Amino acid sequence: MKKLKFLLPLLLIGCIGEDIEFDEVDPVIQIVNPISSLEVNTFYQFEYMFLDNVGRPVDPSTITWNSSDVSLLTVDDNGLVRGLNNGTVTVSVSAMLNEFAADTSITFDITGDPTTMMSERSGTIATTTSYVLEGAFELQQSGSDLILEFEANYIADDGLPGLYIYLTNNPNSIAGAHEIGKVSVFTGAHSYTIPNAGLFDYNYILYYCKPFNVKVGDGLIQ
Repeated sequence: MKKLKFLLPLLLIGCIGEDIEFDEVDPVIQIVNPISSLEVNTFYQFEYMFLDNVGRPVDPSTITWNSSDVSLLTVDDNGLVRGLNNGTVTVSVSAMLNEFAADTSITFDITGDPTTMMSERSGTIATTTSYVLEGAFELQQSGSDLILEFEANYIADDGLPGLYIYLTNNPNSIAGAHEIGKVSVFTGAHSYTIPNAGLFDYNYILYYCKPFNVKVGDGLIQ
């Protein structure tokens, strides 16, 4: 209890509320149905999501697709690709909306085997306070649900009051985030099931102390 009383003022000092100046992030565009390989002589429709400076999905005013090698793969203005020959190729996409711009790319192989989708993502959480919070995680698609699994190296300070975990596209705010629930496991391997969520719907894991409206830590989902 003494530790908690000592650290609560630090939490309160760190609480800056929902000031938009601090909640802004870099705009992001991502391919939401990436593949690890494409079957030669087949078509595949890439889809994207553009997130503005506070992590909200918006429609860009311009979108541009490119292939690194048109002898291996072609891509049209809508992200429809066709594999022409075996090899390794990179597809890039860029978007703009007013002053916001972002780009990304994906590299995959064109082979004689059936097209394979990416089915998992991973990352590492880290503390943003004086509290202990760290560990590796993996996110997998299971039907219409997501399974978030933390590895044995996960550890969180059990003295944190009201610690909650979220999925979000803005690691600086819980506005618009998906609340997974209150943290009840503070060490070791464990998992969460998130119903009706897609593998590429969110880009960050966020830990938040709800009673004091303070961010505790985060992790980029790669």
